[in-house]
Amino acid sequence: MMKGRQLSGIGRRGRDRGCNGHTSRTGFTLVEIVVALGIFATSVVVLMAVYVSIATLRESNRNTTQAMADARSVLEAMRDRSVSGLASVTAVDWMEWAQDNGLTSLQDEEITVTYADEEDDPLEISIQVNWTERGRTRSAVLNTLMTQR
Repeated sequence: MMKGRQLSGIGRRGRDRGCNGHTSRTGFTLVEIVVALGIFATSVVVLMAVYVSIATLRESNRNTTQAMADARSVLEAMRDRSVSGLASVTAVDWMEWAQDNGLTSLQDEEITVTYADEEDDPLEISIQVNWTERGRTRSAVLNTLMTQR
């Protein structure tokens, strides 16, 4: 009988008896685990920062798209009125028209319409949409020329 000797290659838990009879430890050291956790934590922080940036950019783009859609709606209403003459376009309070037609969905949204010269044909029109986004005033401008239809 062989006393004190095991037949398998495994001695005690966590140790492996190699081919030359020396024991080696398997697994990770504490330093390796701390380094891996540091890399993982850094990656998570970077990914969260990227996510917040993307969310902010998405909100800004959505608001700009909405502002331009509101400006185009005002422009289409102007085109419909231009059949009666350009004077019928310049006689309208377009901010009030926009509010009455639900075109002020952005925070503190204001629509301003200006004309280079109300007597010109073609009429030079500038539609500016201002709104507040994250505490800052943003604006989008649509410039065009319009003739009587």
